[in-house]
Amino acid sequence: MLAFLWPKLGGGFGSVLNLGSTASIDAKITEGQGFAYYPEGRLWVTHYPATALPNAKKIYKAELPGMEAGYTALYQKCVHLGCRVPSCPSSQWFECQCHGSQYNRNGEKKGGPAPRGLDRFPVTVSGNNVSVNTGQIIIGPPIGTNTTGQEAEGPHCVGGGSKH
Repeated sequence: MLAFLWPKLGGGFGSVLNLGSTASIDAKITEGQGFAYYPEGRLWVTHYPATALPNAKKIYKAELPGMEAGYTALYQKCVHLGCRVPSCPSSQWFECQCHGSQYNRNGEKKGGPAPRGLDRFPVTVSGNNVSVNTGQIIIGPPIGTNTTGQEAEGPHCVGGGSKH
């Protein structure tokens, strides 16, 4: 029982994870068709478009430095009931298979019963090295947030969704 009270000293979820160089992350995002999954951190990393930064600056705070560096780090857990949310390469969204919640590539809620966007983690880019603090969960953005304007780019992986 005491083990739950002890802080984690090693890497993994709940700590600062070194994800590697920007080049290796970019390659992993490309290989994952727009999404990079890091199981040790229970997180997804996607590119954040530079063209959307003026909108992001109005909404985001702690995660903004990562977005300015071109990355969003998202907790894998659906904010509806906690299922692991997979990526959908055809729509370029995250689509929860449990109850149909949908989020754009940067975790902003697009459909389904979720009460907000996906929770996220702060990203730090130092030189060309990227790290994510999975010990600091940032509550996802409110319903209606759409800083990138990204709509579904193809068929949905989970039925019942709309293209808007």
